[in-house]
Amino acid sequence: MKPVKILLLLLGLGAFAWAGMEGYKYVARELSRIADAKAKRRVVVMGFSSETGAKSKASAIVTERLTSEIASNPRMEVIERSRLDEVLKEQKLGARGVVDDATAKKIGNILGADAVVTGSVIDLDGKNVEVNARLVDTQNAHILKAVTKTIKKDWEEKKADWDLNFDMNIDLDAPMALLPDGFLEDETCRKLTDREKDLVRSCVELRARKTAWDLKSGVLKLDQLTKNPGSEIKDTDLKHFFYSKIKEWYYSKQLAPLSAGETGLLEANAQLIEKYPCR
Repeated sequence: MKPVKILLLLLGLGAFAWAGMEGYKYVARELSRIADAKAKRRVVVMGFSSETGAKSKASAIVTERLTSEIASNPRMEVIERSRLDEVLKEQKLGARGVVDDATAKKIGNILGADAVVTGSVIDLDGKNVEVNARLVDTQNAHILKAVTKTIKKDWEEKKADWDLNFDMNIDLDAPMALLPDGFLEDETCRKLTDREKDLVRSCVELRARKTAWDLKSGVLKLDQLTKNPGSEIKDTDLKHFFYSKIKEWYYSKQLAPLSAGETGLLEANAQLIEKYPCR
């Protein structure tokens, strides 16, 4: 899609998206107001669940947007999602599914949070969702505030066919191997040199960073894809490496668009990536 068309599309969706964001602002404002009044300003936002108890695209989007709104309040401190993910893994608690208030209290205490934000997202009629959010005190698991708000859906439920457990929060919880020992011992083609191996991995990470930036900035939308990101990478393990790096970069504070030099390097080595592990 040409840049002008992308710009027009984004401008056309702007007013509609802003109306939807007002709902998130209301929920965040109400939760933050009570948290501030109760001196519970350091919070962690758990992933919201759907009406079935599992995670969905809607619940993931709501979680991300609500987290951003709460974090925009200078009086609030939101613990990073990466730290929450680490605790969930250490405690053997899946990132998917309903979390009761007692578990939320435990997680909050481990992270040093004063309170935990958790809740659910219920699909109402295909055009709206009901957001039920709770602010839970980590000292006693008491609910300090409960907020319910109907919010318009400004996203499509249609998913791309790339199987990434990708619900807009880049939820790739399953551990994925990078490049295992012996991976390049294929005698059917000339093996790459150590320099070429490093170059391929560097370029694949650049491609992952670009994809993460495009998703974060809204340039890339899942419902507008004509092919899977990474579909040109033929090797399975290298493709998994690409997907895992998307998640890392998406949550990284160092995420930034590629420089002209990085873009040139990526373009110059596109064929090397596609032929990998052969030259």
